[in-house]
Amino acid sequence: MRLLLPLSVTLACCLAGCDKPPAPKSVREPEPKTTGLAGVVPDVPEEETTGAAMKTVIKNPHESRTIKQDAYRTDGRTPSGRLVGACKWASPVVRRGGVPRPGLLDLGKAYAIKNAEKGEPEYYRNLGLRERWYFVNNYLGTYPTGVVLMVRGIKRGRRAVVDRPTFVIREGRLRPHMQFAPVGEPVMFGTYDSYPTHLRMESLASGKVALEDVVTAFDRQTIKPLGGGGVHYTARPKMLQSDVITELGPYEIRGTRHRWKKAYVVFIDNPYALIANRGRFALDLPVGTWDIDVWHPEFQTVQETHQVVIRRDETTELAVHLRPPDCLKPKAPGRPGR
Repeated sequence: MRLLLPLSVTLACCLAGCDKPPAPKSVREPEPKTTGLAGVVPDVPEEETTGAAMKTVIKNPHESRTIKQDAYRTDGRTPSGRLVGACKWASPVVRRGGVPRPGLLDLGKAYAIKNAEKGEPEYYRNLGLRERWYFVNNYLGTYPTGVVLMVRGIKRGRRAVVDRPTFVIREGRLRPHMQFAPVGEPVMFGTYDSYPTHLRMESLASGKVALEDVVTAFDRQTIKPLGGGGVHYTARPKMLQSDVITELGPYEIRGTRHRWKKAYVVFIDNPYALIANRGRFALDLPVGTWDIDVWHPEFQTVQETHQVVIRRDETTELAVHLRPPDCLKPKAPGRPGR
């Protein structure tokens, strides 16, 4: 009996094991192919990502063109170099002491409000709004501001993509005055002003209107004070949204009722773009030969497109020239150079 008990237990265990499926064999998944850098997966073939009919080359910022939204990819390992440069006037301008100062907006004549509501002109007049000039004057001299530089055709780089653009009307101005936006996105508008604003947004290349609607006024009665000096907004005006934009290049946003409310949004296919506001600029670019489009909302550029060669860990210099406005020219009537 002592011998039969172990044998019966062994037999029962074997029979129970017959019901279990055999253990699966471990399969080693194939490793991704690399291009010489560990862990870097090669690019998908061009026809799979962009399509044969897609155009990625920007001929110049004044032409109408469309592009696919996902043409650019962020890649932190992309080798790069540095581009530095300056924005200058193409001809001599008046000396620093002779530069005129921006004047107050004349809301009674040049910027009169159409069908003004009660108290509306006084509301904006009390803000002390001044003319917007696109140059800065300091101890080093006078330089153009708001110069837009856009690099063509970059499909991979270290820079992250830009976000959906949003403008806010605050204290009589559209803020920010200029920004970039990814193609394939709409533009959002909100307000903190006490009077409605009728906006029109259109492409400067094709004249296509992407928005024509009213941003409702902000109701001050919805602001409730809180203890400790804070406030609570019981209601906010609904955000206004434009059409989805598929055309690259600059768009002008302007108020048809408040004509001094003006801003610009530039749609790009890659994030390698900047606004030079202090006469100088710097930008890290992927290695290669690139064409750069230059655009300004008011001043004429001497050369619309520049070509630069970027080498790894090296610095490339670029000078951009613009024609000055009449008020800065030494021979302007009533404003001789000093």
